[in-house]
Amino acid sequence: MNAEDELLEGELVDSRERLPALVDQPAAGLDISTFHRDTVLVAGEPLPAVAGPVAYTARDFVISEETARLVRTAGRKNTVRNTRNQVKLFEKWCAERGRVALPCTTATLIEYVGWMINSGRYDPTTIQVYSSSVVTWQERSTPGKTRPGTIEVRAMIAAFRARWAKSNTEKQSPAVREADLEAMLATCEQGRPADLRDAALLALGWHLLTRRIELAHLVVTHLTIHQDGIDVRLVNRKTRKDGSVFEGWVPARDDAPQLCPVRRMRAWLEYGRRIHQPDEQALFRALDKAGRLAIRLTPQTRPQHPDGTPKNDSEITAEEWVELSHLSGETINTIVKRRAKAGFAQVAELTEHDRAEAGHNALLNAATAARVTAHGLRAGGATELKEADIPEDQIAEMGDWTKGSTAMKRYFRKIKGTRENAWATARTTRGARRTPTA
Repeated sequence: MNAEDELLEGELVDSRERLPALVDQPAAGLDISTFHRDTVLVAGEPLPAVAGPVAYTARDFVISEETARLVRTAGRKNTVRNTRNQVKLFEKWCAERGRVALPCTTATLIEYVGWMINSGRYDPTTIQVYSSSVVTWQERSTPGKTRPGTIEVRAMIAAFRARWAKSNTEKQSPAVREADLEAMLATCEQGRPADLRDAALLALGWHLLTRRIELAHLVVTHLTIHQDGIDVRLVNRKTRKDGSVFEGWVPARDDAPQLCPVRRMRAWLEYGRRIHQPDEQALFRALDKAGRLAIRLTPQTRPQHPDGTPKNDSEITAEEWVELSHLSGETINTIVKRRAKAGFAQVAELTEHDRAEAGHNALLNAATAARVTAHGLRAGGATELKEADIPEDQIAEMGDWTKGSTAMKRYFRKIKGTRENAWATARTTRGARRTPTA
């Protein structure tokens, strides 16, 4: 197509009749009844021929059971499980009120969101997630992929978010700074099997800037330990929707042996070999009182057949046994919270001023220590890097944030505010002006 060519709505197909070179006016007699908004015609090119109806057969609408199994298991297990629970809540709500859950009307969705807002049990973000799960479920599960309208729902949630922010603060773990991490690791020096595991978990999570679920999903073979660091493959990173693998590197800490992730991980893996920890199963394992490997096999976690009946042990697949070997994200969180509480006991004899001077943040006082979660490892590691003037793009790459991530920048506001303290600058400037010159 040369520079003089112009476009007219239509489809490119073979025909002897051609459009005129100029398209300022529609071609006389041109039948556009079969055209649609994406139809494109090129001036001077053949006109489209009317296509006949496509003759589908039943074969065109069928997928095999093997393919269907891939479709059913395509989502990440924790995401699928969360979505299923959110949909079940909606179905229960509809059943209690005599409303049709699938396909639901726009009015039902609006009323459901209104119920969540008025109940006082849900924050705006939770309501947004739950309503989105319902809408996605409606679209995937109805013929023609229909979905209820969401204009009113989005406006309701936005208004609720504005009201909620006036009297609520976002729950966020205090950042675990290096001094905090050192105190928490000091509680892992008793030589017990759980101490070895927890120390490796804390040191790796903090230096790798991981989320708790990413730590939970690590497998022994995802790590390669070198003398100067650890190669880590994270195959379940939250932001990697395409399933790609994140290749991380955690250097040894020769400057701080007590914090060194290589030292801590070697100790845990050495113990794992003594108790025959399988390489293809979880890196961080549940342990019984004797320090032996345990499996999270409960009535709630036991795998089920497609009809919902529980599987016997002999029916559980190798993949399902691997899944059962992982700690839950909540268990990872509990480990971190327990170590934070114990870590505060290590420094409790100091005054709060002395703890602040020593660099404590998460363990500044009993209240902050009680609020620590596994996310504090991620926040604290990122904060330490920023305070050391590591470029934000490099920190984002390490933590798998998008460049300019708002979530990441939240950790850095305090640092920026301290370094660019306008009041301190003003005071210094006033002092300089008042100093008499010789």
